[in-house]
Amino acid sequence: MSEVPVVQITTTVDSQEEACRIAATAVSQKLAACAQVSGPITSYFVWKGEQCSETEWRVSMKTLKTLDRNLMNLIGELHNYETPEIISVQLDTVSEAYLEWMLHSLGG
Repeated sequence: MSEVPVVQITTTVDSQEEACRIAATAVSQKLAACAQVSGPITSYFVWKGEQCSETEWRVSMKTLKTLDRNLMNLIGELHNYETPEIISVQLDTVSEAYLEWMLHSLGG
């Protein structure tokens, strides 16, 4: 195992099609080494003073810390929400083989 600057970026969207579009675009533009779409999930939140619940799909993407701002910007451009959830979490440890695969996938 190796400590590396790898992050997982997550967003939620209102349809499976939207989730797949964001995931595929991030990978094809080599801003994410991989992306997983999961759902449907139910999200509970307060929006403009009202408590809401919505069916959503989650997109989780792994990338290098050096690419996280570019990936977050891409998600923001593609997203159809007024204020999308875009969260980056630093991963402390990944396997050497996974890191090598990520670097190769991202053109490094």
